[in-house]
Amino acid sequence: MWLRRYNKRPSAEQVAKRLIVLKYVVGYAMIAPPRDMLMQWFESLDEGERTKFKHDVKVRRDEYWGYLRTLGLWGVLSPQEREFAGTTMLTMTHQQQINAMWRIEALQVLMWALKLISSLPPYDTQASYDLLKEIPSEEIGKFVKSARLLPSVEIDQARDLAELWHWRSRTRQLIQEGRTFDPDPKMRAAGLETFDDIVRLTASHYQKEGLLEVVDEDFAVHGKAYRDLTPEEWSEVRSITVERHFALNWLCGYAPNNRWDETPTDT
Repeated sequence: MWLRRYNKRPSAEQVAKRLIVLKYVVGYAMIAPPRDMLMQWFESLDEGERTKFKHDVKVRRDEYWGYLRTLGLWGVLSPQEREFAGTTMLTMTHQQQINAMWRIEALQVLMWALKLISSLPPYDTQASYDLLKEIPSEEIGKFVKSARLLPSVEIDQARDLAELWHWRSRTRQLIQEGRTFDPDPKMRAAGLETFDDIVRLTASHYQKEGLLEVVDEDFAVHGKAYRDLTPEEWSEVRSITVERHFALNWLCGYAPNNRWDETPTDT
C-alpha cells in the first residue's frame, strides 16, 4: 500500500519527548489494577469509603501527571492520551488500559530509534516492561537535547518489515473471514489462485532476501507457520505488529503534521 509522507520526519528531540510521554502512558496503565478486580473490591465498600476512594484516586492522578506538566511535556500528549490522563484508576476503561499497556511495543521502537537499545526482538517476542526503567527519570532536558536517531535508511527498513508483518496478519484475517481471492489471468498463469499462494510466494521472496525466517512456506512464528498459530498466539503477534508498524510509520513522517493519533497503518 502506497502511503503519503506528509512532512519531515519527527526530529530526535521530538522522538525523545514522545518517548518520555509514552513512559508515562504505559506506566499509568500498569499501576491500575485489572478492571474487574478493582470494581469487585469497590462494590464491597460502604458509601463513605467509596467517596474517600474516589477523592484519593483523583489526587493520585493529579500527582502522577503533574510531573509531566513540570517537565513542560504536557503539550506533547496527543488528544487520546490527554483523555486517558484525565481518567482515574476507577474511571479508566478496560480498553483504555489494554491499549495503553500495548504501547510498550511502540515505546520499544522509539528506544531503538534513539539508540537506547541495540535491536528489536522478533515479532513473536513481546517487549518487556523493564524497558521503562531504562528511560531517564531525571535530567530530562539534557536527555532530550542530546538525543540522536539512527540513520533514516535503517528506520525505513524496519518500517517496511513491520508493514510486511502487518500484511501477513491482515491476510490471515481475510482467509478466516472466508474472503475469496480473485486473481487476474497473469496471476493464475503463475499459479497464484488463493491468498495462501500469495503468502507462500511472499515468504519465499523475503526468505531469499534474508529478511524472514520461514516454516512450511510461511512466516515463522514460535517455531511454526503463521497459518498454524492459535487464536491467542495470533492475537499477541498481531498486537505487537500493529504497535511497531504504527510507531515506525510515525517515525517516517506518515502522520499528518506528526500528529501521533492520526498515524496510518495501511498495508
